[in-house]
Amino acid sequence: MQSINSRLTVLGLILLTVGCSSMTTPQQQSDDGNTATVATAPPASESKDPKLTKALQSIHRLYKKNRLKQAKDELQVLIKEHPQQTAPHIDLGIIQLDEATPQAAEQSFHAALAIDGQSSTAHNLLGVALRMQGKFKQAEQAYQAALKHQPDYLLAHRNLGILYDLYLAKPEQALQHYQQYQTMLGSKDKEIENWIIDLQRRVGK
Repeated sequence: MQSINSRLTVLGLILLTVGCSSMTTPQQQSDDGNTATVATAPPASESKDPKLTKALQSIHRLYKKNRLKQAKDELQVLIKEHPQQTAPHIDLGIIQLDEATPQAAEQSFHAALAIDGQSSTAHNLLGVALRMQGKFKQAEQAYQAALKHQPDYLLAHRNLGILYDLYLAKPEQALQHYQQYQTMLGSKDKEIENWIIDLQRRVGK
């Protein structure tokens, strides 16, 4: 099994959403630093507001250039201009995760959920922010909420498995979520397969 540090590096890739609530690009929102694309993550939806879409795309470019302060400033403007949109709050939270400021990220994801309490993306990322702060039971609840609203949310299964495996000492539950992730993925993830083998050995299965 890989070291804890290598599996739990904070998000190294920005996830910029476009437009309405409960939307995301198919980028990894995992709690282990793996930035591989996962095709079965929640699909992106086109914004009904072309101006908002264009602004978010511009912010994405700023992020890629590591101009984080400017990106955050522009997201704050979008939050004021589009008070009923979750996307700017979620994107701000992701930058804050990337900056290792999980308390600020937690507030951003809560703001998104105040707009759309069924946003599986916001619940999943809230779980990441809570896990980073050592709030493991709350992180568990956030991941479970993501799965309640979207039972086939691969990354929430992965993140919940990691939480059970490394922090809550619940290897059987971890195994269950890793296996669900692997089954729904439709192809073998070698990293997850190794974690499954390790857990099966530990729980005697």
